[in-house]
Amino acid sequence: MNFERLRQLRNKAGITQQTIADVIHVQRATYAGWETGKDIMPLRQLNKIANYYKVSLDYLTGLSNDSKELKSKIGDVIDMSLVSANLKKCRKEKGITQKDVADALKTTQSNIHKYENEKCLITTVYAIEFAKHFKVSLDVLLGRK
Repeated sequence: MNFERLRQLRNKAGITQQTIADVIHVQRATYAGWETGKDIMPLRQLNKIANYYKVSLDYLTGLSNDSKELKSKIGDVIDMSLVSANLKKCRKEKGITQKDVADALKTTQSNIHKYENEKCLITTVYAIEFAKHFKVSLDVLLGRK
């Protein structure tokens, strides 16, 4: 993930780590770990930050350099059933198997099955890698567009 974008957006807004941490309801140290790249931010928090700055997830994560500000706020809640359906739809449109996805993401087919069948929300790392590898928008996968 392009953690520099988190810092750039925060600095541009003229706010502290504490301020953004308060906005997304986490401790400052937790947010600092995400901004420095020591820890991986959960998708739900990533979505909240993208909403706060009114930017796409693709821009925030470095998948795109289009910094165009979004006109309207997108919901803070990620619909896991929609994400699951979008992952499955994308995979099927590309004519690949769960094993193909698992191999590309260096995970297990069992994990891909869980993500596609609403057992758990895909992790940030796998969501970003899926978007990169299969050339799809992270925003589309998460139902933001």
